[in-house]
Amino acid sequence: MHLSNTRKALSPVMSGGILICIAIAVALATVAWMNGLPNPDMQTENLQVTSHQLGPKLSYVDISLHNNGTQSAKINSITVNSQPTTVVYIAGSNQINTGETAILRVANTFTPNETYQIALQTVKGSKIVYTVTA
Repeated sequence: MHLSNTRKALSPVMSGGILICIAIAVALATVAWMNGLPNPDMQTENLQVTSHQLGPKLSYVDISLHNNGTQSAKINSITVNSQPTTVVYIAGSNQINTGETAILRVANTFTPNETYQIALQTVKGSKIVYTVTA
């Protein structure tokens, strides 16, 4: 009696090609996953003005700043229409940590119905420009 082997297997070339394709797919998936991980060198400061309140006789404006970034931000300078101005920190300080809010009092003589650009610059060079109409 003659037994015939009717099952066929993959050729060695074909199985080697499949293994190479699987290795490439795993490598690409690993690279994509690594690119999605947060990088400690890519910390950002992100200050956002959440509100403002003009003072009596339009002598100052209180600005509320919130840090939504991944690192603390330190305010270096503040200008009103490109002119340096006096600032007092009502809450917090010029160092605003992640998730914290600071309230700044920007002194200036504001004219009713005039628009003013208040620019805040951080030590790292980020610039936040906020427009206020008195």
